[in-house]
Amino acid sequence: MPNNQDKTTPDVTVLGNGIVGLACAYALVEDGHRVTVVDRGPVDSGTSTGNAGAIAVAEMIPIAEPGIWKRIPAMLWDPLGPLYLRIAHLPKLLPWFYRFMQACRAEDHHKGVSALAGLLSRSMETHLALLQRLGAQDMLRRNGTLFVYRSEEAFNAEAHHWQARKDHGIDVQRLDRDGILEHEPALGPEARLGYFTPDWAHYRDPKELVTLLADHLRERGVNFERAQVTGLETGDGGVKALIADGGKRIAIERLVICAGAWSGRLSRELGDPFPIEADRGYNTTLPDPGVDIRHMITFAEDSFVMTPMRMGLRIGGSVEMGGLEAGPNYQRSKALVSLAKRYVPDLRTEGGTEWMGHRPGTPDSVPVISASPHAKNVYYAFGHGHLGLTMSIVTGRLMADLIAGRDPGLDMAPYRIDRYR
Repeated sequence: MPNNQDKTTPDVTVLGNGIVGLACAYALVEDGHRVTVVDRGPVDSGTSTGNAGAIAVAEMIPIAEPGIWKRIPAMLWDPLGPLYLRIAHLPKLLPWFYRFMQACRAEDHHKGVSALAGLLSRSMETHLALLQRLGAQDMLRRNGTLFVYRSEEAFNAEAHHWQARKDHGIDVQRLDRDGILEHEPALGPEARLGYFTPDWAHYRDPKELVTLLADHLRERGVNFERAQVTGLETGDGGVKALIADGGKRIAIERLVICAGAWSGRLSRELGDPFPIEADRGYNTTLPDPGVDIRHMITFAEDSFVMTPMRMGLRIGGSVEMGGLEAGPNYQRSKALVSLAKRYVPDLRTEGGTEWMGHRPGTPDSVPVISASPHAKNVYYAFGHGHLGLTMSIVTGRLMADLIAGRDPGLDMAPYRIDRYR
C-alpha cells in the first residue's frame, strides 16, 4: 500500500509500545503503512522488557483446565504461593473468574490448546525472520528447555500435557535424574524427573530486543508519541481521535489497541467488553549466581522459571491477581529465589534486582487478535498473558493481514473479541 506523505493523520495508530504493539507496527510498516505508536511511557519501561525471555513454542496448555478448581483454594491462602488473589480485588475479578471456570471444561480446554498451538506453531519462524531483518540473530539462544519435577506423582499427573504437546508436533524427551544432570549438572537432588524439548528458545535480554526493534521502526519513519490516553472520540461508526491528558486530541485513521492489561477499559468504551485481568508476575535477576545454568528451566510443581541472561540469572513466575493499581509485593520475588535455592543448592542469591509486571490474562489463556465488531476502524491485539514475547511477531503478521483483508491462513474465530457472546 503506498504511503501518502501529505496526510496529517497517520495511516495506522498503534496504542501501546510493548512487544506486541511494536510487532504490529513492524508488520504494518512492512506492508507500507504510515504508523504512529502512542504510549504513556518510554519503550524500555514496560512489562515486555522484564520478562523471562522465552520463545515458548511448546507452552500450549491453558491455565484453565479440568480439575484445577480443586487446587485453587489451597493456593489462594498462601500469599507467597504460585497463585494468590488479593481479597480486596475479588469483587472486580468475579466476571473474569466466571469465564475462567467455563474455560476449565474439557471441551473448552481442548479448544484453548488448539488455538494456542495455532499461534505457537508460527512463532519461532517469525522471530527468526525478524532477527535476520534486524541483523541480530545472536540475541536468541536456541538450545531448548527443561521442565523439572520433584515428585513422580506430579510428573505422572502432567503426562496428558506432554501427550498434547506431542500431538501438536512438539519434540519431547523424557528424562530421569541422570538425564537431567546431563543437561544441567548444577541442579540438586530435588530435580528428580523431567522433560527436555528442543522446540524452545530464549533471548539473552528481552529489553535489548524491544529497544532494537523500536530503533529500527524509528529509522523507518515510525513516530513514537508519549501520551496518557484517557478516552476515545467516536463518530461515523468508528473512532476519530484519542483523547489524552490535558485535553490533547490525537486524530486517527485506523487504530490498533495493544495496551495489554489496560486494553479492556478501551474495548468496553467501544461496546466490545472483554474479561481481561492483570496477571501480576514477579522476578529477581541475580548478577552473579555462581552456577552455570545452561538452559531455561521450568520448575513445574512450584510454578517458576530460571533463565540465564547476559545480565545474570533471572528467576521469575507466580500469578498474583491484584488489579492494575495495587503496589507490588516483592516478598513474592524473594520467595521465588528461596525456591530456586532449594533446587540449586550452590546458588548465590546476593545483589538481585527485583521486578513486577502486569501480564494481560484472558480466562482461556487465548489472546484477542480481532477487528472490532462495533467500530469500523478499530482492531485489537491484547491478552497474550505469559506468552506475549513468544506470540508477538506472529500477532503482528496476523494484524497486518486483518487490516489488509488478506487470508491469514488460520481460522481467526478463536481469537475474536466477541467470542464469549
